[in-house]
Amino acid sequence: MTDVTKSQTMKSSKAEMAPTKSERRKNADRSASTRKQILEATVRCLDAWGYGSVTNIRVADEAGVSRGAMMHHFPTRQALIMATVEFANSKLTEFRSKEIEQLPEGLARYRAFIDLALVTQRMPEGMACNEVRIGSRSDPEIRAAVTPIMSQISDDYGRTIARLARAAGLTANREVQGLTSITVMSTRALAINTFTYPRGNIEENTLWMIRSIREDIIARQLGEMFAERPAPLPETRSLPKQPDRSE
Repeated sequence: MTDVTKSQTMKSSKAEMAPTKSERRKNADRSASTRKQILEATVRCLDAWGYGSVTNIRVADEAGVSRGAMMHHFPTRQALIMATVEFANSKLTEFRSKEIEQLPEGLARYRAFIDLALVTQRMPEGMACNEVRIGSRSDPEIRAAVTPIMSQISDDYGRTIARLARAAGLTANREVQGLTSITVMSTRALAINTFTYPRGNIEENTLWMIRSIREDIIARQLGEMFAERPAPLPETRSLPKQPDRSE
């Protein structure tokens, strides 16, 4: 066999071994599907067991993927947590967008966006992000990794609500920004404290105050005729009697 023939044979063999465009697409789709499967499992694990109990091995078992596949996509726990925060936020953003788009533009969308805050905080994706926030307090490496991501998420959220406020005819000034901060922090606290401080009137009172402040802003900026004041709260229920521990 001549050198030319050998060269042609080798080229032919390599061409036969190289994946086709269709095969490459299938491989890419399979890889993306596995990655999504892992991220969805991480959200479930964070929501069910908390930040401290989530490991790459546990997530791999929950996702039903091999540990080799897990290492291929997320070689470290830090990489997994960072990707999960971004994935969870994308799901929350998608949910809010779909809900808002069903409403007419203007005040209806602005009001709904604020009312959705507690809903999204309590979704598995919202609780997953909250677990990472709590866990990062005592985990410097994770805190350093996710802080830029969390900051970007907060900035994007603020820009969205400012855009909705302006579309409703409001000025996105300090009071609108302040309401956004109060809404996010209050609903996050409600979502986290659901299991440790499950008193119904706390949630009712908090949401009533958020809506009252919102309507105060609308009335100041657009006029009272545009405000939709929440109905007065019923008489405050008495707190449960505390057990006598003096004995």
